[in-house]
Amino acid sequence: MTDRPLISVIIPCYNAERTLLRTLESVRAQTYRPIEIFAVDDASRDGTLHLLREQEAAGVQVIAQPSNSGAAAARNAAIAAAQGEFLAFVDADDEWYPDKLERQLQLIANNPAVTMVGCRCEVLRPDGVRIPVNPQREPPVGHDAWKTLLHHSYYVPSTLMARAAVLRDLGGFDARLRAGEDDQDVCIRLALAGEVDFVDATLVTMHELPDSLSRTHLSREHETVLPMILNHCRSLAPRLSRAELCTILGARYTQIGRNVYPSSPGPGFWLLLKAIGHGAEPFGNLRYLFTASPWSQRLKRLLQRLRPGTAQHTFGT
Repeated sequence: MTDRPLISVIIPCYNAERTLLRTLESVRAQTYRPIEIFAVDDASRDGTLHLLREQEAAGVQVIAQPSNSGAAAARNAAIAAAQGEFLAFVDADDEWYPDKLERQLQLIANNPAVTMVGCRCEVLRPDGVRIPVNPQREPPVGHDAWKTLLHHSYYVPSTLMARAAVLRDLGGFDARLRAGEDDQDVCIRLALAGEVDFVDATLVTMHELPDSLSRTHLSREHETVLPMILNHCRSLAPRLSRAELCTILGARYTQIGRNVYPSSPGPGFWLLLKAIGHGAEPFGNLRYLFTASPWSQRLKRLLQRLRPGTAQHTFGT
């Protein structure tokens, strides 16, 4: 027997048969014990559930969702069943470094005010190149981390450890948010409930996949992420100065406007104008409006075809 706290590891899975075993191996390789592992199949259409059933004998607790309900609902199903004092989340295409849980637990267990602990992560591209995530940004920590998390996204679920009782009191993840914005929302709410701490080390590898949720929904952030942020800003307006609110909105309009502009010029255009109106990077956003517009891209392609040396190849067939 041990008096060390139990950690519940939660893995939402959807069509993850190609990557799931790699993720599970990284969880089983953790230097910290005791842990329990929950894997939630979100009505996958491939062999994910069959693969999970094979892992039950090795201690994986499998929950099968009756219908596809999204990652937030899948995580909530495991949260309801988890026995651990702390919860750690990992997506079924990500990996943990072996000391990830141990290093985060040292921070959250020793400070009752801490509701959430993050860490650094990196993206592994198909060509083998590793790219740090948010290397130039200071991690949101402390009592006011929620203000920074309103300003920009920083943490992803695979980097998080949270206090189970606090997350349950908050109602878990918002299952209505199904386009990847649920993780930003839960981080803001956890930060509002206490302090955020951070292990300043890379403990997570995210594998770049063409069909990942973040890539798939990037061009829809004006319909998904932005309404969630605006709702938080409205409810938290009494706790924000006018300057803080203007800075947060300007940053979000810039980030989301640039993300959606290439594929949705209309919404992106108006968001970038709003960003400029809030004083956010006026020259940079104006330049982006011209250089990244679909019309500018078409003109660039036309000029490339008309360049000497390319005209004969292009038009001589």
